[in-house]
Amino acid sequence: MSKEMLEKRFPAVFPGKVRHGWKNTAKGLYTTDAVPGLYMLDLEHIPEDVVARHNDPQETECVASLYRRALCLHNCPFCFNEESAVYSQYKVGFDGKAALDGSGTQRINRMMTLKETFGVIDQAREIADSEGHDFEYVKFLGPGELLMNPQLFEIIDMYSERKVHFCIFTKGAILGSDELAQKYQGMDAEALVDELAGNQGVSLLFSFQSFDHVRQNSLVTTVSENGDIKGLQEYSLLRDRALEYLFESAFYRNSVTDRLCMINAPIVPENLEESFHIYAFFVERGTPIFMTPSMVSGKGCSQLERQKRVLTAEEWQSRLVELYARIYVYNVKKGVQTHEEIQTEGIAAYVGCTPCNQAAVGLYIRANGIVQVCPGRFDEETVYGNVLETPLRAIWEESPNRMRGIRNPHNLINNRCPAKDGRTFLPGFYERVMERYEQLAFEEIEVAG
Repeated sequence: MSKEMLEKRFPAVFPGKVRHGWKNTAKGLYTTDAVPGLYMLDLEHIPEDVVARHNDPQETECVASLYRRALCLHNCPFCFNEESAVYSQYKVGFDGKAALDGSGTQRINRMMTLKETFGVIDQAREIADSEGHDFEYVKFLGPGELLMNPQLFEIIDMYSERKVHFCIFTKGAILGSDELAQKYQGMDAEALVDELAGNQGVSLLFSFQSFDHVRQNSLVTTVSENGDIKGLQEYSLLRDRALEYLFESAFYRNSVTDRLCMINAPIVPENLEESFHIYAFFVERGTPIFMTPSMVSGKGCSQLERQKRVLTAEEWQSRLVELYARIYVYNVKKGVQTHEEIQTEGIAAYVGCTPCNQAAVGLYIRANGIVQVCPGRFDEETVYGNVLETPLRAIWEESPNRMRGIRNPHNLINNRCPAKDGRTFLPGFYERVMERYEQLAFEEIEVAG
């Protein structure tokens, strides 16, 4: 559906100011009133049968070769998750060279089983308990679609038993397709939405990058050299149908939600101009919306290189500054934030929402045990160890993430983006946004009131 059709189908809940107390945030995305400690993990789950095949030395298939067939319907050109070093059959270094054991043999790049993965979560809970606070939430960030995983509801139950809130990132196609929902979860799409919505311990991070179907479809597919389109066809139609089910589900209470969050990421030159309207559309419908430019991990690195062929780094940065500043002015006008809150919290890497503090209170753990700063970057500087080799406590206690919250308490409120700062965000970005916001606020908000 076009923007106009979506506006007609889903009338605004907040045509004027937002309801008092409504914030652009969602359960499982921000730790409030944090003191230094481990509160959350980003984590990966792979179906047990795929893990077994990958870990079998007699098998020729591995997670990397099975990625499109068993884990993901899409072929996003900027996928931050698709990191060959994580999913290859054998371990490789950051230079791409094979990692050898003492006898000169290539080392198997083993994937964690479901039991081992929850063993890591239990370690995190023990760490949090020893620090004197709860371990609050886990976000599933890949590989691919958890909604394709036959252990989906077993995994959800295991989080519920541990009283850990579970956020699932999804492109949402399965939630809009009876055929796909039946294939992977044995029920129609609306029933699958209702099943997820009925569990208060589950949130969805739902991808939405464009109102325009042609543009949106291009952002989840890749065109090969011979012109073939790789990835799920007509994705936008399924996404829009999923939205209909979601808006009518128990994810919403009194027409607003804090368990469904729209994700417009990455912001790219193709959708930059409409990103303000995407933001406003969902805020006006009581739905949190997080937006940010490309990660510096997986295919996100090549996305940054592609952008340079369209815009210079300074042109891109200037347009990004303008978008961010406009959104903060909009927030004040709509009552999402006050001017004082923006001044106190600072500019967020995910524009307009509660700032990110993940790189001060959490870690990202990959399916092969690698521990990263967060999903935003993958290199020698931002990989801290491997939980298959070292206990999580030892990695956490020595991690820059933990020290970030200790050395500067403001990082527990807003750690900006250690992964993208100086790369996706050029030096001085946050200061430029604040300066431009204050200029626009003086011109527009003073005139308006």
